[in-house]
Amino acid sequence: MTMICHLYGLCLGALLQFPYYTTALSEMRDSDVPTAKLHNGIKIPLVGLGCASGVRENHIRTALSAGYRFLDTAQSYNWGYHEHEVGSAVHNHITNTNEQDIFIQTKIHPEDLGYEATRRAVNVSLKRLGLSSIDSVLIHKPRCWEGACNKEPEGTWRDSWRALQELYEAGVIRASIGICDVDDKLLDELLTQKIRPHIIQNWMDPLNQDTHMRKRCQSAGIQYQAYSSLGTQWVHHRGHKENPVLKNPILLNVANKYSVDVAQIVINWATRHGVSVLPASTNPGRQRDNLVDSFGFVLTAEDMQLIDALDGMVPRMPKTDPNEVKINFLNQADGLVETYWFSDAAGDTGEEVHVGSIEGGGALSLTTHNTHKFIFRDAASGISVGEHVVLRDDGKDQTHIVGGSGEL
Repeated sequence: MTMICHLYGLCLGALLQFPYYTTALSEMRDSDVPTAKLHNGIKIPLVGLGCASGVRENHIRTALSAGYRFLDTAQSYNWGYHEHEVGSAVHNHITNTNEQDIFIQTKIHPEDLGYEATRRAVNVSLKRLGLSSIDSVLIHKPRCWEGACNKEPEGTWRDSWRALQELYEAGVIRASIGICDVDDKLLDELLTQKIRPHIIQNWMDPLNQDTHMRKRCQSAGIQYQAYSSLGTQWVHHRGHKENPVLKNPILLNVANKYSVDVAQIVINWATRHGVSVLPASTNPGRQRDNLVDSFGFVLTAEDMQLIDALDGMVPRMPKTDPNEVKINFLNQADGLVETYWFSDAAGDTGEEVHVGSIEGGGALSLTTHNTHKFIFRDAASGISVGEHVVLRDDGKDQTHIVGGSGEL
């Protein structure tokens, strides 16, 4: 089935450096979401659903029912993405509603950098998604690093970019090509390519606003897209036990002023700057809050200035936790294994929280704590294929084999 999907984009700047996004949010209808244009004239909604962080097919279905028309996925199953479930949810929605304006964006894993490797990877995504063409493809990371890739890439991002340009010109990629984690040197080189990026996706939140890169995006006509816009990067990769964005007292005060949550304030603020955001959520109520209720109020100029002033106010790094463990789960089985953290390792009851997927021969790296329990399930059947309790006495850096003798 070929989907008729549309993409939209624009990159605007920060207070006193470039103007706020000028959409009259106060005049928006309940079903409206801010949009922007790419440099090729195609529109995208500025709020989409990030399809990682435990987001599965049923969550994508509720998001589509709530009105989401931008889905951001990726090829990396061990980073929590499930491309095939995005495709299944979208096709189900189209079958039931005949709505075909859903924009799908995926990302090429860094281990598939290289001209031929990227072309093959795009075909894999099309097959998983059940499409003959796709709206947008980004390069997920411009390079590999230890722990991220299970094989040496065939080439560099430059080779991959050449492949993406050709696929875009051929209509296989219909609306946008781009790349994540861009610095000045990389952007300088990207701007010399035959086709400059339509989208650049970088980490941005109120405490890390990436203002310089956003300003460069605006000047080059590139849509700036934020990942971890609600502050999850601080917890997942910066060593914080609590999300400092959601706990920030200034953001909490602004949220109280409008009787909303901090997440809605951040989404409203970011889109006022013309930034595309992709908050992930498995909760139907939160999904609607993020998409629709984030625009039921208008931040004042003073509110915007207060939030803009948070840039660079990095929370104090927490002291090293003596119970912290870095663990690498290696899947030696042939099939895909889902990994869950069991929230009550000391008891018989508790919640299984999905933390990632491990392809056959692949790996999943996590930072966890002493006595944390993990359960592994076969992705196809859901049957438990093993479990593991982390013990700090075994070392601060550990490896556990999934799918070895006694597990699969």
